[in-house]
Amino acid sequence: MISSRHIEVFYHVYNEGSLTRAAKVLNVSQPLVSKTLAYAEHKLNLKLFVRHARRLSPTPEADILFKHAAQVNHQISKFNNIAENLVTEPSSIINIGCTPSLGLGLLPNLLNKYLRLNPGTKFNIVNLQSLELEDQLKELTFDMVICFNPSDSELFTKTILHSGKLVLIASKKNPPREGVYKLSNIKKEPFIKIKNLKTNAAQNNLDEVLAGEGIAVNWIAETETIQVAKAMVEKGSGYSIIDDFSANIYGDGISIHEIQPDIGYQICMVSNKEKPLSVGASSFIQYLEKQAGNFETLISN
Repeated sequence: MISSRHIEVFYHVYNEGSLTRAAKVLNVSQPLVSKTLAYAEHKLNLKLFVRHARRLSPTPEADILFKHAAQVNHQISKFNNIAENLVTEPSSIINIGCTPSLGLGLLPNLLNKYLRLNPGTKFNIVNLQSLELEDQLKELTFDMVICFNPSDSELFTKTILHSGKLVLIASKKNPPREGVYKLSNIKKEPFIKIKNLKTNAAQNNLDEVLAGEGIAVNWIAETETIQVAKAMVEKGSGYSIIDDFSANIYGDGISIHEIQPDIGYQICMVSNKEKPLSVGASSFIQYLEKQAGNFETLISN
């Protein structure tokens, strides 16, 4: 029976092709690497390398085992990374990933309210788009992420903070005549498209919803941020569709209209089940979970 340490040594010797270089990567002595590798070969009853003057050549058996060793080494690296991030002090920094619009419209009041109850707490806030946030959360970069309609994943714990509907926004100088705007009419107007605008629909984002309805838009610009779309609409460049939460926050200079058919969305807090959390991060997550049913209170001053 060999241990994970033997597999780790085999992996690096295979990668480096040299006992000396493998020892340097592992930060141990060359004789120790040689001894560990010899023990692994003895226990496996396999020849793993053919020794030349300055280099080791892997045997066919080593080539097969290396694929599996790479997986084990990845898990070891992941374990070490988690161990390094395992902080238990309540005053540690809480790492939050958030979309740009929610970073401006939601987080300031939310964090300010929490800080009144928990002075001394420190936050590190990173703004990315929803898909990038999810990728970073899988890599254990954040303690939690606040975003629109996260994907379902066995790795994630999701708490719905708010549910709402998408709305049409237009310049106050040139609003549509309809009280409720039919999406089928959007092809007649210049449109500012927001990339990957997430929705509750099975199609997942607005572009797919519109395509499913057979609605083609006359888009003149596309952007990743709601603020840019809102600014262009305000100047009279065209219409756009955003979430009603952001529309009401950035409502100056725009008119807001319900759309038909209804398209819903959710603002969620998401954490990774594999991420070890500090006392502070756990406390903040528990606070949001308790407040999730009362969103207006959560974001009020």
